[in-house]
Amino acid sequence: MPEADPPRPKPNPKVIAAAIAAVVVIAGAVAFALAGGDGEETVASTTTRPAATTTTDVVTTTEPATGPVAPLTGLRVADPALVNRPALAAKIDNLDAGRDTALPQAGLSRADVVFEEVVEGNITRLVGVFHSKAPGRIGPIRSARTTDVYLLPQLGPVLFAWSGGNDGVVAEVRRSPFLLDVGHDAASSSYSREPGRRAPHNLFVEADELWGRRPDAVAPPRALFSFRADGQVSSPEANPAAGVGISWGGGAATSPVAWHWDPDTELYLRSQNDRPHLDADGTRVTASNVVVMVTEYGRSAADTRSPEARTVGEGELFVYTDGGVVWGRWSRPAEDQPAVLTDLAGNPILLTPGTTWVELPRSGGVTTFD
Repeated sequence: MPEADPPRPKPNPKVIAAAIAAVVVIAGAVAFALAGGDGEETVASTTTRPAATTTTDVVTTTEPATGPVAPLTGLRVADPALVNRPALAAKIDNLDAGRDTALPQAGLSRADVVFEEVVEGNITRLVGVFHSKAPGRIGPIRSARTTDVYLLPQLGPVLFAWSGGNDGVVAEVRRSPFLLDVGHDAASSSYSREPGRRAPHNLFVEADELWGRRPDAVAPPRALFSFRADGQVSSPEANPAAGVGISWGGGAATSPVAWHWDPDTELYLRSQNDRPHLDADGTRVTASNVVVMVTEYGRSAADTRSPEARTVGEGELFVYTDGGVVWGRWSRPAEDQPAVLTDLAGNPILLTPGTTWVELPRSGGVTTFD
């Protein structure tokens, strides 16, 4: 990213029948995920707090005229303390299957970056990265996967909110010098069970308390993206596009995703299972950028039941920003480095300042809307 502060675009002011045998396999994987069979925490050890209220708005923000620029959003913030602190990465449940649902989640609308990754049964989980805004209450918090161990070091050392995992995954998380543990076991008094929700989809954390748990963590996160200045295009190769649909593969509980460009708010509006995706406060989940990195998945050595995203390497890329799409390639040379995003001509792709969602589907799971 350039060191100088170029003029920035104004933040957005106005914002499944498979054979029976296959079903049996999928159902087993889903049951594994629902039951918390990955070794995450038991459900009887925490207190409860009231549920959130509901509204249905698209939330937009106003960028202050002065102040430091947040590295993950490219937007100015009024409080320098926010941008000078480390980022918090929280593992968030995304199961959307009848009464065993994680929805609505809390805190997604306050994340700077969100990663969406495939886990068992072709369901997805989210990693919300919080930095430039006070996140408040976040959840439901769920268990880690080895994908997280290799994905998150690109940010540098980050606080990691999670609810456990099987023994192999837990050992990998705790060995990582980049994942600073503020999970349920390490900071249990900041976590609570929400009444009216089924376990294990009911564990939430008062995230603003977590920075005080690790006074040793002082470095802000690395910038992951380059942002366009006011008047710049994302790429000379950009084409108009109304949004993108993402499928994650067959599965009884898999949840197709769609992002639709809204010219009135200049934001992408997220839907899941053909329904608007809402945060716990009723606000629509939105993004200024949707970065789709087509990703290969292997089996985790720490838990062979779990897929592991291969996020070091390279692959096909679709970037949706400012009402257009740029086709290209992503390349990430090492775990502690962010991906380089280039169009098919080799030009760097510039994102719009604001929130970015990074989707990690397998090949064949991306449909661009005209």
